[in-house]
Amino acid sequence: MKKLVFAFMPLLFVGCAATQPSAVNTSPQAGVDRYKEIEERLSAVETKLSQVEAKTIENSAKIKTLNERAARVEDRLVSDEKDLYELKKSTEKIEKIIDGLTVSINATAVQSQMGQTGQGNTHELPVEQPSYEVQTPEVVNVSDEDIYKKAFNAMEAGELDTAKILFETLVKKYPDSPLVDNSLYWMGEIFYSHGDYATALNYFKKVVDNYSGYYPSSKGNKVPAALLKESLCYKGLGDVAKAQELLKTLIRKYPSTNEAGIAKVKLMELGD
Repeated sequence: MKKLVFAFMPLLFVGCAATQPSAVNTSPQAGVDRYKEIEERLSAVETKLSQVEAKTIENSAKIKTLNERAARVEDRLVSDEKDLYELKKSTEKIEKIIDGLTVSINATAVQSQMGQTGQGNTHELPVEQPSYEVQTPEVVNVSDEDIYKKAFNAMEAGELDTAKILFETLVKKYPDSPLVDNSLYWMGEIFYSHGDYATALNYFKKVVDNYSGYYPSSKGNKVPAALLKESLCYKGLGDVAKAQELLKTLIRKYPSTNEAGIAKVKLMELGD
């Protein structure tokens, strides 16, 4: 009996060995293949990252170029506004001189005619002098929106004195209007276009100081633009350090605005 048991023992071991799962392939070649696969994946990821980085640099360059163009356009507009203002003033002076000459010539002609016919009095006729005062526009019982539209249209037409009067009227008549910050801003722009940076600065500061808490609502939507112009006023007044400080404040507080992009370009121009 014992001999039979010992005879079957090797067969039992063979059967058990056959039912065991196959061992994991741990050969050196398998490790090398796995390493190559990982290396290829990492290389693909690095290639993707390089492409993204290149695209980001390209887009940053394009944004910088656009901001620089916007800044140049803004400077050109300011220069054009000054030229238009000076041209308007020169035209007004010429028109007043022509009007004065026309009245004098007409009066002289009348006196000459009267002297020739012997009729009428011989005393000198009064000559009407041209008016130099800016007539205040009629704004009685007009809404804040209507006043603003009239003021803006006057400004676009080059009638800056009339526009300023209308903007001031809106601010006084409707102090709680959501158009007050816009009116103050455009009054600042009018003085800025004349090169009167000190007066313009006061208007821009009123917008920033009084309406920052309302941004980005319509009652404070001009705050970033006013802050930008405030910095440019300081630049015009020779205080470059203050101009740089306000430009940095603009970029920090309103980073997603067009004015922030212009501020970055202006900082580079100022050497910061």
